[in-house]
Amino acid sequence: MKTINKGKPGEIHFYELYIDFTDVQLLEVLKNHKNYQKLAVDAAVKIAIERQLIYSEQDLLAPEFQNSKSIRYSFIPRIENDYHRQRLIGSISRFLYVMSLMPIIYGFLKYGEGQLDQTYLGVGIGLTWFLLCLFLNKTKKFIVLIPLIVLLFSVSTVIGIRIFTSGSFKLLNFVILLIGTFLPVYLLLLLKKQIQNHLPESE
Repeated sequence: MKTINKGKPGEIHFYELYIDFTDVQLLEVLKNHKNYQKLAVDAAVKIAIERQLIYSEQDLLAPEFQNSKSIRYSFIPRIENDYHRQRLIGSISRFLYVMSLMPIIYGFLKYGEGQLDQTYLGVGIGLTWFLLCLFLNKTKKFIVLIPLIVLLFSVSTVIGIRIFTSGSFKLLNFVILLIGTFLPVYLLLLLKKQIQNHLPESE
């Protein structure tokens, strides 16, 4: 692997990342260079010059490198770079899988208290959530989002009722419930959009 003789640590990181890119992927970075931080662009330029795809950084002023799409901030952003999109999909998927542990842990805690009904309920919800997330990742069938969101809001509703009917209402518990409800919903919608962007047009 080639290395940079002189360069900032961040640039070296991007160099090692982009060195395995194909020429097409590298040119895609350069065409959208306005959407990348300077260290990433500098590394991409070095590799492109080494491969004789361009001859200097000034080549980025050419019209073919001025078609970069400006980043538009939106509630559910679209990520154009395939590498970053794949990493985001993986991170969201892992988070959703980890979420299934919470009701399972709750179930085992209730088992220690002798409450078998709560044990079965917690473990059942956790396994159902895990299997639905697994099915979504394997099949890319977005109909699975419906039972996932229904399950999430059902559990949140039950917890919310307990919070409001308990003798001592705590605002912090309610705030945590809201975050624990709407963050997974947002991540599910974000995952859906990124997977859709990754699917071939024919699908």
